[in-house]
Amino acid sequence: MTIDPDELPGNPIGQGQWQGEQLTNAALIMNAGAELGLNIRDQTIGVMTAMGESSLIVIDHGDAAGPDSRGLFQQRDNGAWGDYEDRMDPTTSATMFFEKLREVDGREQMEPTLVAHEVQRNADAYHYAPYWEDAQAVVSALVGLDSVPLAARSCSESGGGAPRISEDCEPVASGIHPSACRAYAAIVAEFGQWWDPRAGVGCYDPREWDNGQGDHPVGQACDYMVAPGGQPPTPEMHARAVQVVQWLMEHHEALEIKYIIYDEAIWNPDLDPPGRWEDVRRFEPQYDANHVGITAAHVDHVHVSTGPWHNANGR
Repeated sequence: MTIDPDELPGNPIGQGQWQGEQLTNAALIMNAGAELGLNIRDQTIGVMTAMGESSLIVIDHGDAAGPDSRGLFQQRDNGAWGDYEDRMDPTTSATMFFEKLREVDGREQMEPTLVAHEVQRNADAYHYAPYWEDAQAVVSALVGLDSVPLAARSCSESGGGAPRISEDCEPVASGIHPSACRAYAAIVAEFGQWWDPRAGVGCYDPREWDNGQGDHPVGQACDYMVAPGGQPPTPEMHARAVQVVQWLMEHHEALEIKYIIYDEAIWNPDLDPPGRWEDVRRFEPQYDANHVGITAAHVDHVHVSTGPWHNANGR
């Protein structure tokens, strides 16, 4: 996905009120990461880092700790970060940052600020943490600019964002179907542990209270919690959930997606057209939160069903 830096949201974004030149630079950072085949989480870490280093402005000065630091990432004149022109160019400096970032082993399981610290070696490893939510909000807003129908997009392994198929789903492996395991592993590889850590992910569930109905008792469904059960998500977590859902829709064939339920709506590739989630999601009466509550309406979690059909009541 390429973000057009000439088509940016008109309103400030996030607590930092990011706008104008700052959003242009965020778009250029994301494009540099995408060009290297890095996923949305990695791109967001790049935006977070530049927020913490330069407030997303290409600055032509350093500080007391690094008087020779320059640019979006405050890269130093020490031979590791190109020449002055490289460090002052948003795309080149972001590319250099991402080239170092992709060498960080195990970064999908690390806190974003610690990933950035591995590249930047800031005196405070948690310096970037306060910018993570704003970085997610900015990236979500810029991703939302992409209005190209999903069916018209090209999905290649070299283009970045294509699912990385594996069966590395140990945290949820008990009772799980291979299709749900592969989908979980691909989601984690693309987005990391993006769900609310207080609530987690639930897959296999015998559901004796429901007479074993649906996809959970056969391990073909996982619920990715956007907020603790019964609570609405924050705007930032909702935006992140929509990013994940959009990616799942785009790659539904490779991931054997049967349907997705989130925020009072469902999407089934056999019944619904491809496109932006906001445009193609289908509202159903059984997901009306006013009548069934937040959890039954899937406002607090994203339900992903995968694999073969085995009954008509998978949830």
